Amino acid sequence: MSRPSNDADQMIANAEEEIPPPTRSKLIARLRMGAHIDDASRELGVSPRRVFAAARLLTAFGDQLDATLTRERDPELAHGTMTAYNKRCRCPECRAAVNRRL
Repeated sequence: MSRPSNDADQMIANAEEEIPPPTRSKLIARLRMGAHIDDASRELGVSPRRVFAAARLLTAFGDQLDATLTRERDPELAHGTMTAYNKRCRCPECRAAVNRRL
């Protein structure tokens, strides 16, 4: 039976391998240029779901991703609502709105 720390370390290593630092940097750069997370991640060969999973494990990347998504979000939307999420906003507040509904 493996210890939880070994499992956590393996999950982090897998996330690092799946989305290496150059890919993470390119993703953030594309988001800052106005690309949507879904489009930018797919252009880099990674699913948006994997990006958010990696962001939960790689905290520095997760913080940077959330900060970028917050900074680049549409100021016209009411963030933290299902409506904004349905209009493709993926800022932390809008993702939280979806998680509350699940």
